[in-house]
Amino acid sequence: MSFSRRWTAVLLLLVLALATILRLWQLEALPPGLYHDEAYNGLDALSLVQSRTFPQFYEGWELYAQDAHAHNLPVPTRWPVFFEGNYGREPLHIYLMALSIRLFGATPWAIRAVPAAAGILAVWTTYLAAKAIFHGQKPELANTVPLLAAFTLAILFPAVHFSRFGLRMMLFVPVETLAVYFFWRGVNEAEGQALSEANGETGGWGETIWFGLAGVMLGLGLYVYAAARLLPLLLVGFVLIWFWQDRKARRRFWRPVAVMMGASLVTALPILLFFAQYPYFFVFRIAYVANRGLGTVEGKPWLTWLLNIGRTVRGLFWLGETHLRHNLPGRPYLDPVQAVVFVAGIAATLRLKWRPRAVFLFLWLLIMLLPTILSGDAPHFGRLTGAAPIIAILIGLGIYHISHFTFHALRMTDDRLRITDHGLQITLYALLIGASTFLTARDYFGRYATHPQIEAAFYLPDWNLGQYTAAQPPETSLFLIPTQEEMATIYFALGGNTDRIRSVAGSGSLLPMGPPQTPTLYLLRPSQTQHLAALQEQFPSLIVGEPRDDFIPALLPADALRPQPQRRANHSWNGQIHLSGWSEEVRDQELVITLFWQARADVDRDYTAYVHLLDDTGQLVAQLDRPPDGYPTIDWRPGEVVMDSYVIALPSERPSSSFTLTTGFYYLPTLETLGETAVLAEDVVP
Repeated sequence: MSFSRRWTAVLLLLVLALATILRLWQLEALPPGLYHDEAYNGLDALSLVQSRTFPQFYEGWELYAQDAHAHNLPVPTRWPVFFEGNYGREPLHIYLMALSIRLFGATPWAIRAVPAAAGILAVWTTYLAAKAIFHGQKPELANTVPLLAAFTLAILFPAVHFSRFGLRMMLFVPVETLAVYFFWRGVNEAEGQALSEANGETGGWGETIWFGLAGVMLGLGLYVYAAARLLPLLLVGFVLIWFWQDRKARRRFWRPVAVMMGASLVTALPILLFFAQYPYFFVFRIAYVANRGLGTVEGKPWLTWLLNIGRTVRGLFWLGETHLRHNLPGRPYLDPVQAVVFVAGIAATLRLKWRPRAVFLFLWLLIMLLPTILSGDAPHFGRLTGAAPIIAILIGLGIYHISHFTFHALRMTDDRLRITDHGLQITLYALLIGASTFLTARDYFGRYATHPQIEAAFYLPDWNLGQYTAAQPPETSLFLIPTQEEMATIYFALGGNTDRIRSVAGSGSLLPMGPPQTPTLYLLRPSQTQHLAALQEQFPSLIVGEPRDDFIPALLPADALRPQPQRRANHSWNGQIHLSGWSEEVRDQELVITLFWQARADVDRDYTAYVHLLDDTGQLVAQLDRPPDGYPTIDWRPGEVVMDSYVIALPSERPSSSFTLTTGFYYLPTLETLGETAVLAEDVVP
């Protein structure tokens, strides 16, 4: 059965419409919230929109930046070719997200619209790639399989999910399939020109242009996703096999292939120059994912990869990835219908043996399975995204052959069936595709959407907290207790304003109070009962709100009474930190000193504070040196007051009856002091 050109266009539009519905319906709310990595991409996109200078690192855990630039300082730029934060990411999807944010605002929908659009585009480009690969085959196959492949990709569960997830892997699929399409379009053009030349007609430049465009896609892939570094291996590997098999092809195609490779190098040159300057980032993320995960065999990567082959095959057919953010836990990559027709498609391809196009299909599948096979946590469905189009093509081929075989088998048993009667084939297509469509819709919009852990997996509590803080008056000081490593979701909800909220990780001995006469809002996780009790003890006017999803708001009004020091002081450390007073309390063999600091300017280092007790000869009797408890000085904002208590253990034998109490700051890595030591008192009698 072959469709007319008009019907092919209509059916393709219907497939694209279905793909659009599956990728855009409820995109703002499903998945719920905004996962950290999505939000981090959004922060970089916001930084582009806000004309910030890169590299940007938004979270304190990203200490790897010190290793990356230990001997090679970063070059500040407005237009990076590689984004170094969050372990490093290729740039194209972030630039597209910046455009989306300009158009639609800083929302989860704007972040996810980019992979959703890429997922829709991938359905069309997969059709084009299949059309080019099966060019020259019998019309029934060449017209039907590309449509079936496009339909399969439109409804493939992992393709639907990663089209709705604000990460970069789905953007790779249209780039990958366009590279395949341009390559085979060039081959087909060359074969057509060969026939023209045999008939005495003059050939053109068509094949060279198509091969050049394929090279552009190869180079562009390096700006999209790390797995795209394997894409040249597909085309170059195939060309080597093809040239080895066919001398005529070698003579006919070596120049267009050279053009393709040249175009890919020119296109990739900026990012290749970046990696040459900072090789750390070329291998950093790959090494990170290859050596982590439950499937890793320590010290034996080859064994990990060997075991991953079985895990990947198992993940395709019967036990899929269990990570909730990547999959409905345990659901195989292929549903039962797809699994059967996928095997049929492989069997049909095997019948072609060493024909070049069959070799290409198998090589494409093998190479695009490598990202998950070489990972430490196979099967990883995100890293299988590059395999989605070739899997869809093989499924389309399998559907075609199963329906074709069934039709002809029935025709042989009943000669009243004519070869032109295609109702049975259409019915089989509809049944197979309809069953898979139902399973995908049920599993994603039903089972996955209602999974009890999905809100936590996609950081909905942090997103709600971020929106809550964004709604607070601008003069309110905001503190999150305790601190957390991953703040990107909250920061994105705050419009990229990373200075709007501070986090405190201490045990309650340090209390930031914000600037005097301004409201302060504390956002405490439910487990922080000790810190909440300390706040209520120090601030009788504290207003504790109703518990929310994952935090408890506690407001200190602007006019609320705040703790006051027993003794006044007036000491400044280089105009950055001011000591306004202090209090003392003796408990058995302990001296409790509470210091009242106020930041007067931005502090550029994490200083260690100290409280020292000296005898009458100036000898150190007791001390406590530590950074301010859970709230480093580099986070202090000008004007805010910080109250911190230091509990100093006293020796049982004391050489004198009165002591001198001093305090100050120093930078631990170099022991460089900040200003002069402050003498609090010279008559302390503990």
